[in-house]
Amino acid sequence: MPRQAGDGRGQNGGGRRKGTVNRVTKERRELIETFLNEKWDDFQSLYEDADADTKLKIYMELIPYTTPKMASVEYREKAAPKTMQDELDEISGEKTRK
Repeated sequence: MPRQAGDGRGQNGGGRRKGTVNRVTKERRELIETFLNEKWDDFQSLYEDADADTKLKIYMELIPYTTPKMASVEYREKAAPKTMQDELDEISGEKTRK
């Protein structure tokens, strides 16, 4: 028997609802976070032993995770508003062309 309209289950009956976190993704993120927290001291000692170029590379790769990127902004001057005479000239020009 087909579903009745307005049964409260939306268009499709299966799957996650909007905004529900994927369980596998959540578990992987938690595993990665745990790993990073446990190995932080090891990372810091390796960082201190690294040469200057490697330190700079690591630093530059970590910056986007703490500082939002700035969007480039472009200024565009707005065109001057049309006068009534401009509008009339356009209308009269269109009529003579047709």
